Amino acid sequence: MKQKTVLILVLILAIGLGVAEAAPERIVSLAPSITENLFSLGVGEKVVGVTSWCDYPAEARTRTVIGDALNLNIELLLSLEPDLVVGDSTLVQSHIESLEALGIPTFIIGPSTIAEVEQSLINLGDVVGAKEKGEELALAMRTRQEELVQRAQRPRAVRVFLEIWNEPLMTVGPGSFMDELIVLAGGQNIAGDSPNPWPIFSEELVIERDPEVVILTSFNLEEALSRPAWQVTTALQKGDVYEVNPDLYSRTTPRLLDALAELIAILDAVGAK
Repeated sequence: MKQKTVLILVLILAIGLGVAEAAPERIVSLAPSITENLFSLGVGEKVVGVTSWCDYPAEARTRTVIGDALNLNIELLLSLEPDLVVGDSTLVQSHIESLEALGIPTFIIGPSTIAEVEQSLINLGDVVGAKEKGEELALAMRTRQEELVQRAQRPRAVRVFLEIWNEPLMTVGPGSFMDELIVLAGGQNIAGDSPNPWPIFSEELVIERDPEVVILTSFNLEEALSRPAWQVTTALQKGDVYEVNPDLYSRTTPRLLDALAELIAILDAVGAK
């Protein structure tokens, strides 16, 4: 869903929910990032249902699991009597019509950049009765990002390949917040000319473009280090292959800036060699 469409949908839903009249008291979250943001907004006690992927903060694990976002148990969801269901547009598109047909108020967000993550915190905060907290979180993100980017200044960009899956080989391209993290950290994404935000990439192009750093978000370090064709790359020859916590890099929450800080530290270490 494109940015303008998302923003229009958010506005329509917010009006339909009567945000100014009453904040919801029973909320179901359909994505780990949304669950995390709801707790960050200080309304975690109102969250009654989550997906099986929602594991942060630890308290989220005590809530009723209504599926994995792609496969919802609608009957169980209804039994929780939610007055608001919050979903990510990239995950719950197929469920939106079903939820609306059942008369369940639904708020959908889908940030694709760090700036949109900040705005989504404000929008979500407004809907759940925590507008000031949402604005506070957004400002804190913006301030921390500026501080981190100042630290990331270096003479040249370090060539980076960020792998989100190995079979097929998938990476990140322009229009994704992960690509944005690489650029903000002072890196050059070797897939930066890809035609979409989440492209399938060829092994031949990885070899040709010779990354100095390989970042893995799929817990496959041993397998990656053993790839015969990759042994000629600068990253493998110098041992600059890093397995990172995918939650930091893939969830649209304030913790994206923890990923940025980590990435800056990695590129600093590589650049110092």
